Amino acid sequence: MASSELRPLLKLVPTGKVRFHEHPEGRRTARLMERIARDAQLRNPPIVADMGNGHFLLLDGANRVSAFRDLNYPLVPVQVVDYGDHQVQLKGWHHLLLQGASLSLREAYDRLEGVEMRPVAPGQLARLLELRQVFVVLVEEQDQFWGLFPTSGGDIDINHRIAILESVVSAYEGQTRLERVKLADYDQLPEVIESVQHQVCLFPVLHKEEMLHLANAGVMIPTGLTRHIIPGRALGINLDLSLITGPGSVAEKEAAFQAFVDKISMEGRIRFYEESVFIMNE
Repeated sequence: MASSELRPLLKLVPTGKVRFHEHPEGRRTARLMERIARDAQLRNPPIVADMGNGHFLLLDGANRVSAFRDLNYPLVPVQVVDYGDHQVQLKGWHHLLLQGASLSLREAYDRLEGVEMRPVAPGQLARLLELRQVFVVLVEEQDQFWGLFPTSGGDIDINHRIAILESVVSAYEGQTRLERVKLADYDQLPEVIESVQHQVCLFPVLHKEEMLHLANAGVMIPTGLTRHIIPGRALGINLDLSLITGPGSVAEKEAAFQAFVDKISMEGRIRFYEESVFIMNE
């Protein structure tokens, strides 16, 4: 039996040692901070990978960790996973922009330095995105695709890619309703795009090695671009946060947290489910 089926690795780590790889969403963080402060409970632990230098790469839970930082909680409960495990996969999101047409994004992107907008045929989408030959593809309607290409041609340096992506996302973030979507087939774009008022930005997927490089360099990517597939994800810890906010040393709080994890494990309250599930998340 795999270790993830026995028990997840849950730890208390210094909040300041968690390295973000993407910017959190301010509005979601504010709502979550209010709920955590009111309920004094953490439902689901953020997920991190040990970077081997005393820091932890945040894979999931940017808004939760941001809320802990804003509340000045010195420790955060996390689930630690092995980022080298091939089962831990890095996937991506695309952005559905509701009423995005009013922002004139194509004109805004065409003004960016070092890039050019070119029309893209639907049959080219998979190749351009999977080979990462574009920064983004803007879908204005079902049959209008515009690729943002480097003017220099060739491979796109990761730092250059992130700089352009920051400009791409900042052109609409906070100015229109944004929904994250995933597409199994680019021929099956959401029907809502049939309205000229709705647009989609399609992004190539980044690599795990790039995430580690960026995290070590202190560089974050725009919000809502990455999603990690993590087997054995721990949910429903429902931890009373007085364990963290109450009196006692760091060592005492770490010991109390491990005692809590041992207790729920001995009571048979940690269960592994192999089937896919739908979670009504925070």
